[in-house]
Amino acid sequence: MFEITLSEDLRARLDALKDIALNQWRENGVSLFSPKAMPRLHFHVQPCPIVNTNTFYTLSTGLILQGRKRSTTDGQNIEYGKGTSCTTAADSPASYEVTCASDTKPFVSISVELDPQVLTDLLATCPEIAAKHKGVVVGHTVHAFTAMPATVDIVEAFERLLRLVYQNPEQLATRGPIIERELTYVLLMSPQGAALSQFFSQNTPANRINRAIQWIRQNTGKPLDIEALAEMCNMTRSTFYRHFQTVTKMTPLQYYKRQCLFLAQHLMVARGYSASQAAYEVGYTSPNQFSREYKRTFGLPPKKSISERN
Repeated sequence: MFEITLSEDLRARLDALKDIALNQWRENGVSLFSPKAMPRLHFHVQPCPIVNTNTFYTLSTGLILQGRKRSTTDGQNIEYGKGTSCTTAADSPASYEVTCASDTKPFVSISVELDPQVLTDLLATCPEIAAKHKGVVVGHTVHAFTAMPATVDIVEAFERLLRLVYQNPEQLATRGPIIERELTYVLLMSPQGAALSQFFSQNTPANRINRAIQWIRQNTGKPLDIEALAEMCNMTRSTFYRHFQTVTKMTPLQYYKRQCLFLAQHLMVARGYSASQAAYEVGYTSPNQFSREYKRTFGLPPKKSISERN
């Protein structure tokens, strides 16, 4: 857990963003929502504490505007609150808890999906970014998920983006990409840019492992071919294993199974699938094996786990 001391100016600016989120929440009536004008912008307003929610953190950056949250991902357990800037450089299985929220003071956050092409372009054309993070090694001082005190530059970029979405939506197509590019540049020049640089600079080990991560994410239920993934990353099998574990803190098989089990849980919770239906959908041929591995991951067998969530 880390605490952030906010200046009066920064606190007021975060509160203004929070008020926008709360107003939209009252109109939408759901905890997770996005404006129609910009689906890649996400609000999370949670009026009560929640525990043990499983998800995948994806390429994005966000701000905590009110309340506290605890995340377990990427080999880390971090608790953070208002004024925190959170960035995910590579898709990471995670569980999280909202630890401080109530009807009168809900948890509030805002995030935006980052564009991988913009990251790649900036890293290729802005040598000052590489100079900023020279010598940083993934797996030691760099993690796919990072949290730090938000800077004024980051908050200002979010302010301009929200003003555009809600006050000048007709300008969004032209000005939106400019503001998002600036936000991405500011992140790359911050301490959070170290991980982003590793994952999106061409031919770094993390960049190549990210190809395998994306294949696994996009091909849930298909057989896992380690040799093919290693070849995709231009690595030997042993080198691929070593770098994959450094980046994800899991073996490729563990990551693949976590992806399958998280998706199966989502299908049961959100779409009403039975355990057997979800198991077959994500590639399991044995419901018994699915049940064993589900319990090993989530602590309860599928039926009991889902009934407790409902």
